[in-house]
Amino acid sequence: MNKRIWIILVLVVAMLAPLGAIQAQDQQVVTITWWSTERGRDTAATRDLHFQLARAFEAANPNIRVAISLFPSRAFNTRVATAIAGNEGPDVWTTYYAADIATQGFLEDLTPYMEASGLKPEEVWFPIGQQRTVYQGRYYGVPRDASAGFIAYNKDLFDAAGVPYPQPGWTVAEYRALAKQLTDREKDQYGVGAIVGGEGCMLWSPFSFNLGTDVVSPDGRQVVGYFDTPAAAEAWRFCLELVTEDQVAAPAELQDQYGELVFLSGKVAMQSISNWEIPALMEQATFEWGVVEPPRYDENSEGIAWTDAYAHYMWSGSRHKEAAWEFLKWLSGPEAQRMAAEAGVWPPNGPQIWQELGWDKDPILGVAYAELMKETRVANYLRSQYFWDCVYPAFDNVRVRWIQNGERDLEAILAEEAAKAQFCLDDSYGE
Repeated sequence: MNKRIWIILVLVVAMLAPLGAIQAQDQQVVTITWWSTERGRDTAATRDLHFQLARAFEAANPNIRVAISLFPSRAFNTRVATAIAGNEGPDVWTTYYAADIATQGFLEDLTPYMEASGLKPEEVWFPIGQQRTVYQGRYYGVPRDASAGFIAYNKDLFDAAGVPYPQPGWTVAEYRALAKQLTDREKDQYGVGAIVGGEGCMLWSPFSFNLGTDVVSPDGRQVVGYFDTPAAAEAWRFCLELVTEDQVAAPAELQDQYGELVFLSGKVAMQSISNWEIPALMEQATFEWGVVEPPRYDENSEGIAWTDAYAHYMWSGSRHKEAAWEFLKWLSGPEAQRMAAEAGVWPPNGPQIWQELGWDKDPILGVAYAELMKETRVANYLRSQYFWDCVYPAFDNVRVRWIQNGERDLEAILAEEAAKAQFCLDDSYGE
């Protein structure tokens, strides 16, 4: 070979070598997509947190990039399903599903990843995080957070009436008596927030677990034999009569003004709330207030905690599953959980960060912590993937028929609505 040509070749190879190394390194960088939602009650801190989490993860994992997309919460799950149907689903997304959505096949089974990583949910997550992400013994998500329901009470209204504050171990009968005692409609003062006086009482409040029965089967597939029993009628009557017979529930117009948290008006003595409402109360309440564990069914009953959690999921069609798992593992782990807690956005998904921050001893947050550590159940609306289509109309119709239409044969109402809901469920499951 001509010496000059040989020298040129050597120089070219030397020049291309660094470029080749850079290209090889670039090829190792993987970009995963993360979709999440923005709700009306979310603040700028919620949006910022998503990007802070992604950047922190990238700093610890330089070969993985996270592309974030935030969407309105309304119809978000439909957006995800449409993208997946077009084979363009996100690698990771954050939402809430009934566990049996796993039967549709678009969620990645995370159990093997957890086992390989040595992740043991029972050691790091609150009970609700485990229950919300498992189906038939297999994990299909990791909990983003953990929240609990409890009762907020207006100390100023209790003091003005000379009534002692509610104490742990109280019962639903005592709750109802206090609501009557603290209602003065002439003064535009009400015993309870409006959510307890309708279908919300049996859905997103602790009363749904603490009125002596359950109105939907644990797997969400049965309402006949649950929704239409004498015990269910007793539970429903308790909720509905707060509005019609006792007239202690805040009126709808107050909710129009203050949204779900009518307690902020200062005109409501007690309201069922969760962790989500604590920041707003701390920032906006103009009165003294406190919180207490939910009332139990009676003196002989143990209180059942109402808790919930959003979850992060992986698409089974992801092209970057290992990278997606690394991100999911990190999001559900202590660093990300601590960042979310310190930002005041999401309550951590396990006891560790609560304890580190002293939240377990806090007079307000400590009540939520104690609930999260108790026996709990999955909320009625998260037990079946067909709940909103089949069962929710029954809940809504009971309220409408009793409160708005004035019907009073509750047993007949429940039987009719249960039958319609069961037919829809059986048809949807192909049974």
